[in-house]
Amino acid sequence: MLTNVVHLHEKGLPPMHGMFQIRDARGVTSIPSEALILRRDTHDFTWNLGIAPTLHLGSAFINFDTGVQYTWRRDSLNRDSALAMNQNLFRQFLYLNTSSFGNWLAIRGLAFHEAGPFTERHLSSKDNGAKLEFIVGRPWGKTALITGYYVRDLQFDPLIREFFTTSTYAGLERKFGQKLKVTALGEYIRSWRVQDFQFAAAQSLRPAGSIEFKPTPRWSFNAEVASARGQGFHSYDNVQGEFLISYSKPVHRNVNDGTGEISIDYPLRFSVGIEQQKFFNFAGRGQTFFRPVVRLTLF
Repeated sequence: MLTNVVHLHEKGLPPMHGMFQIRDARGVTSIPSEALILRRDTHDFTWNLGIAPTLHLGSAFINFDTGVQYTWRRDSLNRDSALAMNQNLFRQFLYLNTSSFGNWLAIRGLAFHEAGPFTERHLSSKDNGAKLEFIVGRPWGKTALITGYYVRDLQFDPLIREFFTTSTYAGLERKFGQKLKVTALGEYIRSWRVQDFQFAAAQSLRPAGSIEFKPTPRWSFNAEVASARGQGFHSYDNVQGEFLISYSKPVHRNVNDGTGEISIDYPLRFSVGIEQQKFFNFAGRGQTFFRPVVRLTLF
């Protein structure tokens, strides 16, 4: 993966940013329009432009990050994978996060719309999603309540295909000093699938937990585990785990957004680790899967 990011700060104007990224994804993937499992070697070429204004409300503030993104996706493995994967996508996005209102409530959220045609067949996709998360607790406190809601709707046209998913979650986050943080969440997932004149619904309970240990401001160790259990259908009940070692180098900058000086951080994080997934009800071999992870996070 190759990523280039540009930030522009002009006095009196909100911060602006742009990005160009080349991403190579290989291996096995699910093709939702055809309910098909396929091997691929897919390259994404992505261009991104956006602005990041800040709205001040007394001593509190709301940070926005909104923009547009274009992705040119091409697969080079074989004819079948190119037919399924080759697509041009246009995306609009909005992210927001706030400081703590009344020293009690902070909010994080996102919304996106992505659509575009496939180039090798008469088909297009439309993907809409949104998430809203609330953090209740004192900024200087050790314990916070986290709750949120997520919704996503993926459709294909002219095929009659739709995948609609909602997620509701709540839990607690506990800090032990400045270096250790433990989070426990319970999530309830509901999903609907429509294919031609048939439809199906599924529900799942997903308890999860994570531990983050930061011995220094730049180094961190993260461990996560989650258990997914279906309601009425248990063939895909599984436990997932992940362990990552990360190195961060934030870039700090004071900028003027037109209403005053504000401190902005641009974190750059490099992570390596391993993921594990175990399916309890699969027969024979292949119940447990391990995957190495290499991740670069720019925002």
